[in-house]
Amino acid sequence: MKNLLIPFDFSDVSMNALDYAVKFAARCEKASISLLYISKTKLEKDKENELKNKFEALLQKHEKPNAPVINYNFGVGNFSDAIIDAHSSLDIDLVLMGTSGAEKEAESPVTRTSKLVLEVDLPVLVIPVNYKLFRLEKILLALGEDVMHDTSTLNLLLDVSSRFKAEVDVLTVSRNPENAGYSEADEANERTLQYYLEMFYSHHSFAENEDILQGIDDYIKKHEVDLLSIMPKTHAKISTPSKGKLTMEVILKSEIPVLVLD
Repeated sequence: MKNLLIPFDFSDVSMNALDYAVKFAARCEKASISLLYISKTKLEKDKENELKNKFEALLQKHEKPNAPVINYNFGVGNFSDAIIDAHSSLDIDLVLMGTSGAEKEAESPVTRTSKLVLEVDLPVLVIPVNYKLFRLEKILLALGEDVMHDTSTLNLLLDVSSRFKAEVDVLTVSRNPENAGYSEADEANERTLQYYLEMFYSHHSFAENEDILQGIDDYIKKHEVDLLSIMPKTHAKISTPSKGKLTMEVILKSEIPVLVLD
């Protein structure tokens, strides 16, 4: 994992994502960070020059020994499409994006970040704006009750866990007490987890809670989890894709970074 992409607009949200990315990239040899400023229409020359000056000042601030290389690019048009284009043209391995979460009184609890995660079939690491700590010792993979639909996405989780020597716990939260426990799907997932995650896989826990998100949050706080990882079915190809309601809730409400394996 060498090339990271951050949608960037100089907001507190994107600045915080950059701070996290710099520390994250320190574990990735010869890593580079691409900042992508996206505008709906082509920028006027004066505005583009103004932004270039701001980018140059920002890059100079981050020029330190052994620091990752940071560059900037401009994208035009639809936000998600611009990221997809940059992902391809810049050979990006992982998109990092900050989020402010949903406002409590918002009529439609949708943010640009949560919308992006649902629209693009790409791995995304979401960083909450209020998350200032950088530590990556324990990762929680939240799994559903079905057999994993795309096990190849676990390669990224292995990459992250191995770089940081992080332990990976797995949690399945069931709304129905009758479904809680070990099933044939769980047994199949267990074999997959052991194969893909190797020595970094710790154990698989099961919990009962009518509110799945609350069940995940309870585990995170009890076990001091540093990173939550999810495998949404919004872009599933071998099973029926989901509408992504739970995925959106996780992105909007999580207080720790979320790695979306897509």
